[in-house]
Amino acid sequence: MLGRGNNVPQGHQQGQLDSDSESYTGSSGSYSDMVSEVLPHQQRGAAIVGGPVTPNKEQGIRTRGLQQSPASVNRSAAVENQQDEGGETAQKKSRVTRGKEKAWAMMNAAWEAPAARVRAVTDVVAGKDSQRVAIALFFCVSWVHLLFVILSATLSQIDLVGGSCYTFWGYKENCDTVSYTRRTALLMNCTRLRSNMHTGSAFAILSILASTVTVVTSWLLCIRFREADREARHQCRYVNVDDAESIAGEANFNNGGAHNTKQANEAVYDAGNLKKLMMIVVALGLVCELICWAIITDINTQQYCNDIYHWSTDATYGVGFGLGLTGWLAELIMYVIFVALV
Repeated sequence: MLGRGNNVPQGHQQGQLDSDSESYTGSSGSYSDMVSEVLPHQQRGAAIVGGPVTPNKEQGIRTRGLQQSPASVNRSAAVENQQDEGGETAQKKSRVTRGKEKAWAMMNAAWEAPAARVRAVTDVVAGKDSQRVAIALFFCVSWVHLLFVILSATLSQIDLVGGSCYTFWGYKENCDTVSYTRRTALLMNCTRLRSNMHTGSAFAILSILASTVTVVTSWLLCIRFREADREARHQCRYVNVDDAESIAGEANFNNGGAHNTKQANEAVYDAGNLKKLMMIVVALGLVCELICWAIITDINTQQYCNDIYHWSTDATYGVGFGLGLTGWLAELIMYVIFVALV
């Protein structure tokens, strides 16, 4: 029986191996190509060199065909390690990048928050109604400021014990009277006091002129704003229906809603060159008034010719100085509001 088993024809044995390879390939899809190609060559070599192939040898051949070599195992392990290291590095870099982006976002938010608040307040405050109130208030403050400047130039700047006083125009023995006991030009015994009083009187006149121009220009601005507002209301009242619908549609399409349409209807009045002129005139008047009360402060603190006039014991600030300083502060605050809103 052994002789008959070993004398199986080679073609029959090869066909049986091929059929076994095909059936094994069909039962496991993962081994399909490699086993079907490798096993026939190995089996042919074994049949030629070593004789017939038993089932155990066939199984060993299949197992050896599926096993990996040590070099390939080392290469695959190295590739996996590199992939793991690369993945960890990428994760670290991604975490660092996310941290930097978060820090920059926090810094930008910290910087943008005050600016956003300022823009929000400006958008709420700045408008046609705010302009109307600011222009009217500026006109009223300009009137009061002009009155204070005139009174400051004529009333006492430095009061002395006993009812006497000094103004920019001279010395009064009785400060309640209109006449002067001694004019500023006659204060010959103290040159520094005389020159300061002359300078103060000159800038007091300039401040009165600047305040007068401010009142006139603010009145003109009120008239122009009223005419522009009346014309805008007249156009909105008698506008064509088709034009109104097209304008509203374009506003909604471009700006995104009825809120922007309302802002477009409430257009801000442009004061133009008149505002620039008023800004220059008011700034000039403020500088002149600053020089006036700064001169009086210098006289009272430096105490020129104290052995003659006894500034240290007898002198105090007068009513005119207080009115001038109050008017200057009020005009300065209103000037900032005017520049911001009008």
